[in-house]
Formats: sequence, C-alpha cells, structure tokens
Amino acid sequence: MNQKKESKPIQAIDPEDVSKTINTIVSLMESIDASREMITGKIKHLSDTYGLNKADIRTAATMLKKQNVEELDEKTKRVQEIIDLCL
Repeated sequence: MNQKKESKPIQAIDPEDVSKTINTIVSLMESIDASREMITGKIKHLSDTYGLNKADIRTAATMLKKQNVEELDEKTKRVQEIIDLCL
C-alpha cells in the first residue's frame, strides 16, 4: 500500500516558455477580474431595477451554473416542513 510518488524529470528552464505561460496566466487573471466586475454590475442592475436581493441573485445564478436547482428544491421543501412544524 505504500506507493512512492514518481518524480518527473526536471528540465532546464526555457525563459521564453516561462515568460509566455506567466503572461497567459496574467491575461486570464485580468479576464477573471473583468468578469467579476461585470457580474457585480449585472447584479446591481437587477437589484436596483427590480428590488431583488443581491445575495439571492448571486445564489440563484450560482445554483443554475452548478445545476443544483433540484437540490435547492429539496432543501427548500425540507426547511418548509420544519417551519410548518413550528407554526
């Protein structure tokens, strides 16, 4: 059961590859930042225009992205059953 981790051979640093790869990472990080700003703006629009709760908007979008709507429905039903017991 004791498995040794095989180490990959280390290559000499290729400055061009390192530079290109890091620049790609930086570009991706900038895209992520821009996307976050756009998402925040869209959430603000829905909140300001329709009075929707910002946290609820983000949660709904996240659930749809992860396709967990069924899980939310099940959880909502379970929570509602508990609330009904208390009323």
